[in-house]
Amino acid sequence: MIRDSYTLFTRIPLFEGSDGFYTDDLWEKDLAAHLHYISDFRICCPVEPVSTASTPLKRVVGLTESQIIPIRMDRGWGSVAANFFPNFVRVAGATRRSRIVHTGCAGWAFPLAYYVLLLRPFLRFKWINVVESSFWVKPASGRVSARQWIDHHVHEFLVRRCVRASDARIFTQDGYRSAYLGSNDAALVAPAVWIDDDNFRSDADLVQANTQQRPVKLLFPARLEPEKGVETVLAAVERWDELYGAESGPSFAIDIVGEGSLAERCRAFVATRAEGLRLQMRFLDPVPYGDPFFALVRGYDAAIVANRQAEQARIVFDVTSQGLPCLASDTIGNRAVIADGATGAIFRVDDADALADLFERAAQNSSWLHDMGRNALAVARGYTHWAMHTQREAFLRTTLDLD
Repeated sequence: MIRDSYTLFTRIPLFEGSDGFYTDDLWEKDLAAHLHYISDFRICCPVEPVSTASTPLKRVVGLTESQIIPIRMDRGWGSVAANFFPNFVRVAGATRRSRIVHTGCAGWAFPLAYYVLLLRPFLRFKWINVVESSFWVKPASGRVSARQWIDHHVHEFLVRRCVRASDARIFTQDGYRSAYLGSNDAALVAPAVWIDDDNFRSDADLVQANTQQRPVKLLFPARLEPEKGVETVLAAVERWDELYGAESGPSFAIDIVGEGSLAERCRAFVATRAEGLRLQMRFLDPVPYGDPFFALVRGYDAAIVANRQAEQARIVFDVTSQGLPCLASDTIGNRAVIADGATGAIFRVDDADALADLFERAAQNSSWLHDMGRNALAVARGYTHWAMHTQREAFLRTTLDLD
């Protein structure tokens, strides 16, 4: 148990109801884990009326009003300017009353860690910085806009300063540690996952599924935004049509599931494909994370992860926990958790031709996918949400020299 005064700063909002505070089910799960091993816990974040929530919520049991330092929600660049000083005052007050300050290097319009960086020379506290996202990083290939270039370099500079000014650093992939710290000093590399022990697919169920005789099925589960490589996947399908569509061979299927700005683009692409092609496609509506999502994944032989940026792909852990390998782009996030040829297959970022070739190999060789899937499941069993928090607690107690 960590007993020092501990404040978590985040831009993820809480929603206040008559009987307590609510948030989405995954953030509730994470906060409940924090409350389990931190006795003097507070959170500094936006607080909104529960009536304004647009998604299903779950009450955070054990979190009281006295533990919450509310800040204003940024909704647009006008509000960012208006909220800057009021939020800075709140963050400064919360930091002054804390022995341990926990920030992350993500959050629109800018991470709250940047406020804490300004306070670092003037206040005494032990600072934990978590790097679990890199939304600002420019794409690994392709044209970069002026806005992307500016965002990339400004955030790279500030994140590096925050990380190096911290007392404890937690990275969700080793590529982040290498990029922003460059050493192992007071650093922990621990992938962020949501999986519980009872979510893993049994070996017996996987063996039985792999013996079924049916066409290979691939799943592209993603937030359907440009940075997730949506256009690469669609281009790979078109390229496969050109290269292999007229050949005789086994049929196979690719299903797309997700939502985002490119959802209608995907839906229209699937709808215009003719019937009777070797490669069949469907567009599926999203399902809730948890048992419904894992049940969906178990109906496939492999997943496509086509990220264009360096962010950690949590989806890799989700699908490998069900015994599926990944056909994944060569980003530092994917390569950190996928062994090419053993637990998945890596293709060059934005390389539709290479991905099309993997489609054809998968269609022709289901045993190749199944062998990698068994290996992937064996590796995935070491990663659970609770194991992640247990590892973090032990690291913080040692690194921060806590009683």
